[in-house]
Amino acid sequence: MTTPKGLGPSGRALWKRIVDAVHDLYELDEREQEILRLACRQADDLVALEGAIKRDGRTVKGSAGQPRLHPAVAEARQARLAIGRLLGLLELPAGDDDEPRTERSRRAAHAANVRWDLADVREGRDRGKT
Repeated sequence: MTTPKGLGPSGRALWKRIVDAVHDLYELDEREQEILRLACRQADDLVALEGAIKRDGRTVKGSAGQPRLHPAVAEARQARLAIGRLLGLLELPAGDDDEPRTERSRRAAHAANVRWDLADVREGRDRGKT
């Protein structure tokens, strides 16, 4: 799978890490590739935002000359959240275990297990012994 054009160093590195990690397990479909591409672009944007913060400092002068938080600080925080959410949408397998990767998947699996356990209790079965 080729790295998308237009990615910066950070985006290319993220693409390579993810693609290399899943290469032996399965191939990303078109939707997953697009999600990964968006996450990689966001990673490049995050590097630029962090550069602005490093260059300008965490605070800048407001319209009345007062110190205020650099807008890039909030944008960088949002970029980090976006990267996490985008990568979470990939629902990548954990590798050697079959545990779901996203919080939503974990909650759904837990709810299903609770339902099964209740059904077993009602029917007098012990799942651990069968």
